[in-house]
Amino acid sequence: MVVNHRIMSLVFAFGVGLLVSFLSYQWISNPERAEKRAIEEAVVRESRLILESVVSNGASLELSDPLNRVREAGKVYIYPLDDGWEVSGHYRRTGEKRWRPYLMVLNGESSLVSMSVQDDDPAVALKAMNDAKLTITERR
Repeated sequence: MVVNHRIMSLVFAFGVGLLVSFLSYQWISNPERAEKRAIEEAVVRESRLILESVVSNGASLELSDPLNRVREAGKVYIYPLDDGWEVSGHYRRTGEKRWRPYLMVLNGESSLVSMSVQDDDPAVALKAMNDAKLTITERR
């Protein structure tokens, strides 16, 4: 039996194209992805408010977080935990060149459980002394 490879290659390409189209449609139309994204966005927005209330000291902050990543600052992520979220990112105050990393753990209601920052600001150090949830780590 002689197989016409030209026709078979067209049939194969058409079959693969249909399969990819079907899987793409299933992935795009999945409502769970949109719901998960909306929850993650709400958690990151809440983490921004918490971060600004703790480290801003009245100055405006430039943020690099999972919703607005600044490449030069470094990696950021949001990670689901059993009973909350872990959010990491970077911030810097207006006029500063150095990005300061932070790691925040939030519970299921988006309330602060713990936060670790690399910051040498005296006001933040004073807040860390008075609040067990806030930890200041050494700059590496």
